[in-house]
Amino acid sequence: MLFLTKHPPSPCESPAPDPIPSLSSWQDRRDWFRQRIEARVSAAISVDEVEGHFSAMPPYYWDSVTENDLLWGLETIHGFLKVIASPHLSSTTPFVSWRQFQQSNCTRVMLCTWDRQGLLAKAAAAFSAVKINVLEADIFTRSDNIVLDQFSISDGNGRNSVDEARMQEMAFLLEGALSDPPRFASFWACSRHKFLAAPGRASPRIGCDNATSPNSTIVHVEATDRLGLLYDILQAISDQGLNVRQARVSTENHIARDTFHVTDAQCNKLNANGQLGSLLAALKASLTITD
Repeated sequence: MLFLTKHPPSPCESPAPDPIPSLSSWQDRRDWFRQRIEARVSAAISVDEVEGHFSAMPPYYWDSVTENDLLWGLETIHGFLKVIASPHLSSTTPFVSWRQFQQSNCTRVMLCTWDRQGLLAKAAAAFSAVKINVLEADIFTRSDNIVLDQFSISDGNGRNSVDEARMQEMAFLLEGALSDPPRFASFWACSRHKFLAAPGRASPRIGCDNATSPNSTIVHVEATDRLGLLYDILQAISDQGLNVRQARVSTENHIARDTFHVTDAQCNKLNANGQLGSLLAALKASLTITD
């Protein structure tokens, strides 16, 4: 059984920006949001759930979240907690919530589940398997191991929103990919984009920064956007036994510019002796598609 929740279409191109005052730190922004949403949180969401969210989300979440997305995220996590509390459902079952934005022909998705090795790659694979293109993605991992992933998506040509039937198919494949063991149908479907993707117009550019962040290696990838691009990047990272702790994915004028904060299995940044070289070689191989 899968859980996919559709919200009513929004006439807005994107959620209206909240009038957030100029605040000096993420802690100040978090406290400002805490006061703002008290009257707007659904009665079904407990005080403990709200407090858990405010205490467990990483600092960079508070630097970018809007009031509308904060409330939507609380609802999505509440839905996931209800799923895992059911004695009839597997703890691997994800909760997916989505909204259409009519003016921009864009669909936005929130995915909530437990963090695990290769999770983001499997999510990207489920999108590409049904010819959904990921335009933007933000990845947030709470300190209690709950992941809240946010995606902006369109159909394969990048011009239209995604209909409900395709969203249902994507959620079904994702549930199968996350099950233990994975369903074979999901495993096969999530790899077929490799036979459909066209070669990029320009060679990808890959770079690693081991100095900026004290806790992770920052990987930058710039490449021609195509079906399955995000999956190929993330699977290469996962195949090296590495974890993505934070990600920012954006696409403009058919060029993807993606940034990933990567750690090894012990949650340390990558060493320059072997791990960085192996990752760069794996990424180059995964992004090379020939006629």
